[in-house]
Amino acid sequence: MQADQALHTILRLAAALVLTLGIGSAQTAPGGGKSATLDPAEYVARAEKGDLNAQLVLAGMYLQGRVVGKNLTEAARWYGKAADQGSAQAQTALGALFLSGQGVEKDIGKALEWLEKAAAQGNSDAQYNLGAIYLQGNGVPADNAKAISWFRKAAENGHVWSQMNLAGAYYEGRGVAQDYAEAARWCRKAADGGDSTAQFRLGLMYLKGQGVPQSNRDAEQWIRQSAAKSYGPAISWLKQLPPEK
Repeated sequence: MQADQALHTILRLAAALVLTLGIGSAQTAPGGGKSATLDPAEYVARAEKGDLNAQLVLAGMYLQGRVVGKNLTEAARWYGKAADQGSAQAQTALGALFLSGQGVEKDIGKALEWLEKAAAQGNSDAQYNLGAIYLQGNGVPADNAKAISWFRKAAENGHVWSQMNLAGAYYEGRGVAQDYAEAARWCRKAADGGDSTAQFRLGLMYLKGQGVPQSNRDAEQWIRQSAAKSYGPAISWLKQLPPEK
């Protein structure tokens, strides 16, 4: 599951970069008209000359199969070139590919190497994936202390999944002393970030008065927000409420 989340993150980042640069879409020309579609061959030429931005875009195109045919081996090759130039995004992507064994042979050691380089530059996706590796003992001995340390770094950088993992650790007393108030604090951050699972769990904490003042009103408010995002448990919970008079 963690490897799937890692690759999902990289696909999202790649999509954002490709869309930002308008690859494969008509561009606005001076005067408001539309110019010709950008030619991917231009990015190939620039990438081969060592242009970092072009290497990232080209890797993203191969990863998604956007404009060019999907080719994870080529995606890994171009991410590798960009990673060698110090790009934290490329290092994270390459680490995720080594973690999932897609486009390259699965290698946890290389995954850790590249993720640690990106994490040292403050990349929250890399920090999250390192936390998940140590939490699950994926190719390394499970280590809650290391997992919590990486999750905390990513959570402080606004990474929602890490905020949820940190909230869970404080709620369960896993790797840290159990602290409902801290669990609620991190859960609230993730909920404010729009995470439907966090919104539902925060609602339950209000319902039980765990780490927050007990409030049926706040509980229902957060659970309704979660249900609005089609989160199944929240929808089921709301169906159990007595009908309004």
